[in-house]
Amino acid sequence: MVNIVILAGGGGERLWPKSRKNKPKQCISLDRGVSLIQQTYHNACKIVDSKKIHISTRDSLKQLIREQLPDVNLIVEPLGRDSAAGIGYACSHLLNDDQNDVTIFMGADYFIPDLTKFKLAINPAVKLAEQNKIALIGIKPRRAETRFGYIEPGNRLTATTENTFEVNSFKEKPTSSTAREYIRLGYLWNSGMFIVKPSFLYLSYKKFMPTLYEGLETIRKENFDPQVAKKVFEPLSKVSIDYGIMEKSSDLVVVKGDFEWDDIGTWDSLDRIMDRDNEGNIIQSDFLGVDVKNSIIFGEKPIVGLGIEDLVIIDTNDCIFVCKKGRAHEIKKIITKLEEHPTMNKLLNYNDFSS
Repeated sequence: MVNIVILAGGGGERLWPKSRKNKPKQCISLDRGVSLIQQTYHNACKIVDSKKIHISTRDSLKQLIREQLPDVNLIVEPLGRDSAAGIGYACSHLLNDDQNDVTIFMGADYFIPDLTKFKLAINPAVKLAEQNKIALIGIKPRRAETRFGYIEPGNRLTATTENTFEVNSFKEKPTSSTAREYIRLGYLWNSGMFIVKPSFLYLSYKKFMPTLYEGLETIRKENFDPQVAKKVFEPLSKVSIDYGIMEKSSDLVVVKGDFEWDDIGTWDSLDRIMDRDNEGNIIQSDFLGVDVKNSIIFGEKPIVGLGIEDLVIIDTNDCIFVCKKGRAHEIKKIITKLEEHPTMNKLLNYNDFSS
């Protein structure tokens, strides 16, 4: 049997203003249907039994996720302290429940349309994890992407399939020219997905992050008392799992996934995953336009456009966001400005969840 842990504790403001601090992108719907986390959960149910699926999130999001997925197993972090702490906490929960089956850790906002090809990558990774390896899923790049980190594969693992390799190094998010060079050299996108036995990963915390490990052991001994867990988490620094564990481990392998995958991380990314009309527009609104081309338009109210091109227009019940396509990845600049603004900072949260 295999577990799946869906990581859903992130802030997810990169799709602002549709996503906010108290309703991050994993909890919103982009096509007037299910939310990203609901879609990820439904996909996971096609891979393992629903009883083997857990969603790891922070306390402030548990009610929202429970409303969207009433029957799912929730692992609730006391505080958000980035992926190293969150994944370690999830591991300790699984071990406490005697669930040491090989576990797939994956994000809540991935776009994976072909589950058959996805399973082809998962199967050898599960076998490697059973041999006490941390099996990363690296994606064969389809473009010179600067929003993702990269994995440099090493020697092929001859004992398994042709798509499994040692890991030589991790590469930070590159410039466009460096990304093109990485593709030429055969590097893979770092998808953030990995497969491992919880007990083996937990021992990696003991080796590489002993302070966090000791804190997790304290939480386990106190039967996951919320106040004890909060006290342990409060002083922790925010550290990613890549920096805290992966870049230090000698037990990594990578499986090359030759399947379509994307991280729905910006409004621009919708161009790759959603249907467009004859003018290249993605429209999720009551919209009427003349000479409107190559634009992304989401609206709570009817929107009328004339003579516009290459724009992102996002209308919610309390604000409208407009930017040039190709710059939506710079949304952090807007978030920073909003945080500093004496009145418009209220737009960082929803006052209600009607949007």
